[in-house]
Order: sequence, then structure tokens, then C-alpha cells
Amino acid sequence: MLSDAANRGLIPVSPTLTAHVGELMRSLSDLFRVTVPLERDQLAHRVMLLVIVSVGAWLRFWGLGNVGLHGDEETMAMAVMSIVREGAPILPSGMFYPRGMTQLYLMAGSVQLFGESEWAFRVPSALCGVAVIWLSWLAGRRFLRPYWNLAFATAVALLPSMIVYSQTARMYIFLLAAVAACMVCVFAWERTGRLRWLVGGVVALVIGIDLQALAVTAILLFMMPGILQGDLRKLLYGGVAATLVMISYLVINGWVDSQYPVPPPEYAADLGAPLWDRSRAPQSFALTFEIALWIAGLAIAFFAIHLSRVVPQRVAAISVAALLLLGLLSQLQLYYHLAGLLFLIATVIARRYGGPRIWRRLRIFALGSGMLALIHFSLLASTPGSLKKVIGALVGQPSIWPYYKILSFSEVAGLLAMAALAWGLWRLMQRRRAADYALFGLLGVWIPMFTIGYFVWNLPPRYTVASMLPMILCAFAFAQKGTDWLQAKLQERKMARLQGKPLQAVAAAVTATLVVNPMVVADTVNSGYESHPDHKGAAEFIKAQQIVEEDVIIAEDVLQQTYYLGGVDYWLMSRHHARRYVELVDGKIRDFYTGAGVISSAKMLEDLLREERGHRIFVIGSGENMSDKRKGMRGDMEAVLRSPQFEVVYEGRDGLTQVWRATGALPSPSAPAAQE
Repeated sequence: MLSDAANRGLIPVSPTLTAHVGELMRSLSDLFRVTVPLERDQLAHRVMLLVIVSVGAWLRFWGLGNVGLHGDEETMAMAVMSIVREGAPILPSGMFYPRGMTQLYLMAGSVQLFGESEWAFRVPSALCGVAVIWLSWLAGRRFLRPYWNLAFATAVALLPSMIVYSQTARMYIFLLAAVAACMVCVFAWERTGRLRWLVGGVVALVIGIDLQALAVTAILLFMMPGILQGDLRKLLYGGVAATLVMISYLVINGWVDSQYPVPPPEYAADLGAPLWDRSRAPQSFALTFEIALWIAGLAIAFFAIHLSRVVPQRVAAISVAALLLLGLLSQLQLYYHLAGLLFLIATVIARRYGGPRIWRRLRIFALGSGMLALIHFSLLASTPGSLKKVIGALVGQPSIWPYYKILSFSEVAGLLAMAALAWGLWRLMQRRRAADYALFGLLGVWIPMFTIGYFVWNLPPRYTVASMLPMILCAFAFAQKGTDWLQAKLQERKMARLQGKPLQAVAAAVTATLVVNPMVVADTVNSGYESHPDHKGAAEFIKAQQIVEEDVIIAEDVLQQTYYLGGVDYWLMSRHHARRYVELVDGKIRDFYTGAGVISSAKMLEDLLREERGHRIFVIGSGENMSDKRKGMRGDMEAVLRSPQFEVVYEGRDGLTQVWRATGALPSPSAPAAQE
């Protein structure tokens, strides 16, 4: 405790400050109830765990090499083969590839053992995926009794996304392993107080950052033991650990970024902000509407002050007023996500310290805020755009997309984790203790998702993967508590047949089933080219065409085809999507991974057809990112590919990948001129 440290001369503080800090830490810890299970694992439980791990291993190795490389696997594969041949991860363009160095060298070792193949590239991921099951079980013992912890391990073993990441030569399963190892170490440090466990957690996350920078989003887990135990020393140690991990992130991420070429800004200067980094909120309304909105805001601010005066405790009253006013200001600036969170925190504090009489004044404030939202919605709806864009404009930044994206891993687990947080807030409002797993979910899931929303508007689900395991663990902890509540109710009604371990085992099994969704699991396991693009088949077709130097090869997925073919001439991609991956070399725009030239418009594609008339020209399509049939990625080049200037000569085993060959036909004179 702080007083002990002060007595040893480590922290020179006054007794008054010591008393105040100690009281603050006790007040903080009193908000939460520790739920460490008392029941320990038996031999039967460990045998069941062995079965679960064995099933998980079988699912991860089944069909491991049945499909060709896809996604970003080929980037890793090219770097790995460079390590095998030259000792360093150098891509065909000459770029040093700096990401996931630990995994790259593990993959290189696998290739040297088993030879170059898709299977060898993926073996380290599969082994890591098996380890994640065991690490998750170790972490789950912090909150879950044996039956529930086995159900949690089963969910990790069967979850479709876990199987996919374990069968992909990419770093996301290694990121999950690093987060799981960090949780195990943090929980052991919480239990024993031994600093070596804290050091182990720091090392796990630093390795995780080397694999994928998003591991840094788990740093708040170091603060959990100090908060729950009201121990200032643990809180300070946790803060130091989080700081060390953050410094490591800045160093590693800065070094990784320094290895990437800077795309020429003029290449896409006329396109505006990228789609993935764009807030839909308009900058301003007409002056008359702005004045009216701010006058309405001032009126609502009066209700915020009026509400805070009902809270008897001075600090709480000031906090409520400040939060409501900041939320109102955020609302006026169209940051509704931030405003909603501030309003929620203010409501919890007001209800906890103001009692039931706060509701009447809170309803008045909510009515005013709701009317302001209705005015904003009406103004935005009057401008061109879909309802989705209107809602996006109201949200502004930070983005709410990360919350939605993490739910894609398991909707049931996500909803249970949300319910755990909501239940914890409700108990705090009732002047009762929230469960510790609600704090765990807040630190490990929801605050990281909020933070990610500051840096990106829309994102792939994989960018939220660092919080997947905390979300699922929090979900199981809440389901366990719900089952305990149900069992207590059954005991009150003396329904003995539905009590005890049978009820717990059934509830745990049902929860695991709902979390993993067996139908999706069945579609995921050994799915082959039903769910994977056939880049390899397209490459094999091109090889069979007896390609000569005069032939021109254009690829949509330039990385995959560069790996399989050894090189292509051009990358076909619209500027909207190519802008992040190009560099200016000798006056020409090239892909900085492969060195291939870039064709980004219909005009450029048709110019190439004219220049290379008389030579064979192949365009290798892609079966990935087909939600809009790749029209967004192809832009105005889609019309050229579908015109008489090209014919389809190959269709992949996935039913989506195609290869076109130029027919030699000239563009139709009646067609409108394509703009670059």
C-alpha cells in the first residue's frame, strides 16, 4: 500500500495525502465485486480439456494445405522465401518487409523442414491456434468454474474465426495467443503479487506488437488488479507496465512505418479523404440553423445545471454538470457517439449519488437532447444521401463501426458482453457493486473499440481481433452468473430436478453452442474453394499458356500472382484502393510490394490495349472482396473488362475468379470517353 512505500522512503508523501489516496483507492475497489471461483479443476476436467484441445487441433490441421494462398498470405510467403534464400525478408520490389518478424522466421523454419508449400506456410499458425485453446482455458480459470471454463475452451476451439485464423499464414492468431498469454500473466500477478508474472505479461504483449501492432489495445488489462484490490502499488506497477508496452509500440510501429515507401500525394489528391478514414459529418449548416441550434443548446444547458443541483454530494454534482455540458457540446458538433457516452456516465453518477428523484429532471434533459437530435436528423435528411449516411453523420467521430465489427466474430458473445456491462452500470446506479468481469470487459473490449474508432472510420473485423478473447470470456462469465441466478430461483421454488451441476453443465453447453453457431462451424471446416478464392488455379492456367516475354500479364491481386508466377507486368486497381500501396519510380506509379506498374482507369487500360495490339494480353481477376462484384475496386475498368475487347478464358474453382484475354477489338466509337 501507499503508506508502506512511504514508510520505506520510496514515495515521499504527507500522511494527509496518504490518507486521501488510500480512501480513493478503497472507494474505487468498493465499486466492484470479485468473482474468483472457489471450485478447482479435477482430473476429469483436465481429461476433458485434452479432448477439447485434440478436437481443436484436428479441425485446424484438417485441410490445412488444400487451398492456395489468399488474403495477405502471399506477402508473408514471398518474405519467407526471401529469408530461406537470402536470410532477410525482401519483397520482389526490393522493399524490406518488417511486419510479423517473429512469425516470418517461424514460417521460414517450417519451410526448411517440410519444403515450400501452402501447408508448410500455415503450420506455425495451426500450432499457435492449438496453443490459444490451452491459454484461453488458463485465463478462463480467473472467472469461470470448471464446467464453464471447459465450455469457454470449447468455444475457442470451435469458433469459426479461430479456425480460419489458425489456417491462415498471417499474424492474427499469433496476436490472439499474445493477448491470451498476457491475460494469464496478469491474472497470476493479481493472485500472487509476484512481479515476474507482470513482466511476463509485458513480454507477451511486446511480442504481440511485433506480430501485429493492435496488441497494444490490451494494455488496460494491467490496471485491473490494482483497481479491484484497491492497491495503489499494483495500480502504479500496472501503469508502468502499460507505459512500457506503449513505448514498445511506438518504437516498433515507428520502425515498421519507416520501412514503407511514402505514396505520392498527387496520385489521389483529387479523391478526397479515403473511405476507411472518412467521417460523414458535414462541417456546418446554414447560419440561421446554426444560430437556432446553439440557442437551443443554451436552453438545454440550463436543464443540465438544474439537474446537477439535485445531487447532494458536491464532487458528484460538479461531475454530472460537467459531463452533461460536454455531452451537449459534442452533440451540437454532431459527435453523437461521444455525447451518448458522456450522457450515460453522467446518468450513472447522478442516479448513484442523487437517488430516485433524479429521474424526473433527467427526463426533462433527455427530452431537450432528443429534440435537438430530431432537428439534426431533419436537417441532414433534407440533403441527398441514404439513411445510412444520415446516421453516419450523426455519429461523427469516433466511429461506432468497431463495436459492430467485433460482433461479427460472435453476435451472441458480443451481446452477452454488452449485457454484462449494462448490468454492471445498473448495479452501480443502484449503489451496489458491479461484477469484476464487467470491469474486465470495459478495459479489454469496449474502451479499445472506442479508441480504435478515433483512428479509423470503417475497418475490417480483423482489426478488432485483439479484444475477441476478452469479449468471449466476459460473455461466459455473465452467462455463468445468469445461470447461478436462475438456479437460486429454482431452489426457492424447490424444483430439485433442475438444480445443481446438471443445470450448470447444460447451460454452459448451450452457451458454447450459441456462441460458436454450429451451422457456421460446419461451413467453415475444410470448406475448400467454396469459401476461398482460387488464385492458384488462375496462376496454373496462365502457366499452361506457354507465356513468352512479349505477352502482357495484368493481375487484380498482384501479390498472389507475383508469388505464383514469379512476376506480373501490371496491377489492375482503381486509385481509391491503390493509393496506399504505390510509389513513384522513374516517373511511373508502381506497386511498392511487387514493383509492378499500376493501371487504375479505363483510359489507361484501353491505352495499353492499343500499345500492345498484336500481343497476347491476359487479365487475372480475383475472387476476393466480391461483396459488390469488385466494381468498387475496378472502378470504370469494369465496363472495359465486360466489353467485346475481352473474353473470359478461365473460371476458377471458387466460381468467382476469372481470367480474361484481350480479343484485339477496338473500343466502340459510340462509348463515352473514359476519364482517368
